[in-house]
Amino acid sequence: MFWIFENQSDDTSPETIVADGLPELIVHFGLPFSEVDRLGGFAKQPSAILCGQLTRPLVLHSSRHAGMLGIRFHTIGMSHFLSGKMGSHSMRELTDLRADASVWFSGIDRLIDEVCLAANDLERLAAGCRFLRESLVVDQSRGFGCQKLQKIVDRVFQLRGNVTIDALSDLAGVSRRSLELAFQEKVGISPKKFCRIVRFRQVFEAVTENDISPSWLNLALDSGFFDQSHLIRDFRQFTGDSPTEFLKKWSPLAQSLNSN
Repeated sequence: MFWIFENQSDDTSPETIVADGLPELIVHFGLPFSEVDRLGGFAKQPSAILCGQLTRPLVLHSSRHAGMLGIRFHTIGMSHFLSGKMGSHSMRELTDLRADASVWFSGIDRLIDEVCLAANDLERLAAGCRFLRESLVVDQSRGFGCQKLQKIVDRVFQLRGNVTIDALSDLAGVSRRSLELAFQEKVGISPKKFCRIVRFRQVFEAVTENDISPSWLNLALDSGFFDQSHLIRDFRQFTGDSPTEFLKKWSPLAQSLNSN
């Protein structure tokens, strides 16, 4: 999925981005955002970044004249474009990172130029499509193939993350170890962590897309958590706050950046 975001607001308050299980390629055609690191410092993002799986909250400061083209991949989609360039590396190297895309793609400078010089959004989208067509790598692996892994990922989404790793291994017809290795290589995280993210997103979207105050206990049980404290524990890990604390900080900008 392609998305385009522009912001001309003078408000550069910090915004929290949370896990959704989907990697992205982002090209800034406006002033890049700045990230807040764990020590509270600021680091300006490169002109084009690869965003791997998030397992902890990401805090960003918007620039006053922001503009970006985003390419959001399916869960294992980015691996199709990187496998020929990664050698013995895996998607795990991008987990919780916003990596300079020029290190991973030799042709990224041309994409940046085309997106920045584009007269309108349609030209930006066309540049993104050309880049993807030229970068696609056909999977030649004979091991745990992408089609089989995609089937497992789809099943996790269908069951909203409420599935055991043994059940996924049985569905794939492989050992737990083989499933773990495939997820680390093509997704960037373990299947257990991926299931937790998918389950968390059910709750996150339920509480951020509705104005009605939810019953936390009912929401927890409906989403597959053991109890309310279990829900709050996972919510805090992925957002940095309890659900109530997070909603107090929720803003239209954060909603735009976190939407699927």
